[in-house]
Amino acid sequence: MKDLIAKRYVKALAFSLPQKELEEIVALLEKLAVANSIPKFRDIIESPYVTSTQKVDFILKGILDNTASAKFVNFVKVLAEHKRLDLFEELHRELSSHLAALNKEYIAKLIVNDSYEDSMLQEIESKFSKKLGVNLLLKQQVVENAGIKLVVEDLGVEVSFSQEKFINDLRNHILKAF
Repeated sequence: MKDLIAKRYVKALAFSLPQKELEEIVALLEKLAVANSIPKFRDIIESPYVTSTQKVDFILKGILDNTASAKFVNFVKVLAEHKRLDLFEELHRELSSHLAALNKEYIAKLIVNDSYEDSMLQEIESKFSKKLGVNLLLKQQVVENAGIKLVVEDLGVEVSFSQEKFINDLRNHILKAF
């Protein structure tokens, strides 16, 4: 639910601001997303005893040190007015995703059972970048799994090979032959 609400706010921001200002806002949202992981910050933001004006002042002065533009100040005030100050993580994620789509840069996650060398990762990254026609940044995640999986969430692309699935498909194929 929060993701859908965040998408609407990001859509409004993207419609009303140029890309350079969006990049500045994503940096501010990153600070607020990190702050949102601190329990004391969440306690203040979620407290019914703290007014929305005090919450906005706390965010703008205490967390961002008055470095925000007037448009971002108004944006935070709108969030406070609608009791949406708990959306900073989702807003950061959605706005980062939107900016990546504008620049045709995407993060791909390579899920493997053994760690690959940097040269191999760069080769995979360049080949899939050419194949998909975008710039990919490949991040490796090692898990206990007998297979390999490449996921680009923002593009909806998932390529995987599983040893278990291969064996099961081979077994089913052989059984159907008889």
